[in-house]
Amino acid sequence: MAITRIFLWLSFALMFYAGLMLATAVGGLILGEMRQAKLFFMLACLAAVGGMIIYYTSQNSVRRESPRDALIFLVLFWVFIPVITALPYLLSSGLGPQAWVMSYFESVSAITTTGASTLVPEVIPRTLLLWRAALQWSGGCIVATFAVVVFAAINLDGTGVHKSVLFTLQRGELFSRLVSIGWKITLLYGAIAALCILLLFGFGTPLFDAICLGLSAVSTGGFTPRSGPLASYVNNLGGLVLALTCILGAMNVSIIWDLLRRRNRNSLRETFANVEHRGLLMIVSILIIFGFIYTGPTHIITVFFESIFMATTAGFDYHVIGIDIIPPSLLIALVLIGGSALSTAGGLKIIRMLLLFRHLRTDLDRMSHPSRVMPVKFEGEIVPDKAFLSVWMYFFGYTLVFALGIMALGAAGLDFKIAVAACASTLSNMGPLLAATNPETSYGDMNSLELAVLTIIMIIGRVEVLAAFAIISPSFWRR
Repeated sequence: MAITRIFLWLSFALMFYAGLMLATAVGGLILGEMRQAKLFFMLACLAAVGGMIIYYTSQNSVRRESPRDALIFLVLFWVFIPVITALPYLLSSGLGPQAWVMSYFESVSAITTTGASTLVPEVIPRTLLLWRAALQWSGGCIVATFAVVVFAAINLDGTGVHKSVLFTLQRGELFSRLVSIGWKITLLYGAIAALCILLLFGFGTPLFDAICLGLSAVSTGGFTPRSGPLASYVNNLGGLVLALTCILGAMNVSIIWDLLRRRNRNSLRETFANVEHRGLLMIVSILIIFGFIYTGPTHIITVFFESIFMATTAGFDYHVIGIDIIPPSLLIALVLIGGSALSTAGGLKIIRMLLLFRHLRTDLDRMSHPSRVMPVKFEGEIVPDKAFLSVWMYFFGYTLVFALGIMALGAAGLDFKIAVAACASTLSNMGPLLAATNPETSYGDMNSLELAVLTIIMIIGRVEVLAAFAIISPSFWRR
């Protein structure tokens, strides 16, 4: 195991967030919050020094790594980095006796793009709101990068893989491509966020609110700079901009990259013909139909916006009367599906569900014709049975984590109905789902044990369930 190689890349992550803290300190100066600016500047210096120390002690590491090293790095990143990024919450928000648990919860929620929060935006510094939005944007970039480099590279024929220049990976070079691919994805999501911010501001949204919402929308995060519905400070044109930005965040990042790189008709056709993108539009359509049935034509614009927000796992609340009138069971089921595999969205992922339904259909046909050889075809290609075994195992693992999470939350003190919604919200990395299904409940009402359980579920949702199971398996650690 290349342990020094793992620490080397953790040092790069630490220095990246030191830079993000420094940028937030500049934002604090512009906002006139000197105390917050000094705090972020000091934390940026400490994080940078810590990252440099780790770098210089591990820079002579081996140049190749195994998939096992990549998975260990993945888990350490999601567990360790939120400890550093939680310090601004801990030192500036006055969280009270649950400060450590709530700070780590807020940090994990932001960096995993979950969007669950115990804080009231109006009572915390605006610099901290800016940090929360920036942290969520960075989390979206990192989620997409890990999906491309780690998960897809370990299984190049796996679910959601689009043959792209992003997939020029060879065995043993997973870490070396993190920077190059990460920068491409960061530039892409940075450009999308910047365009969203400019359009929001141009359509009348206050600049600070536009910045926070733009950074959150492209990462399909769900954090907002104010309490209450967006309609109070974002008009319909702004809502349309946010909806389109969320769709881009939930789409396959490699297809978007190829579309911008090639700029031809075939790439554009491929973007709309992609099976995951069509599945995403199907989920949006289902939500719109049910929303129209339950709310009527008066709130059709709100239903349209919130259906997109819900399907992309962003979960913005646009108006008081909207998609949350739909039965909670339907909302939870659709949100658990999630978005594209190589995107910022959470959930099981659309491609896995489509593969499972195709396999189920083929198995039913085999029951009618037991002696007939019937290979499973998907998108014109024959899918081997071992690929379906992996998908079925993931589905089983996801269901098992969901059940265990509900049990743990119930043991911690939550009612069953709230435990189901809270577990679905955090496992699918769609925090606002809790408010949509149980408006009388908030994360701020929960105790430390309940928040700790939800934090673990959020991390498992981002690590991917099978990867989390692999890490705790004894065979994974045998030489």
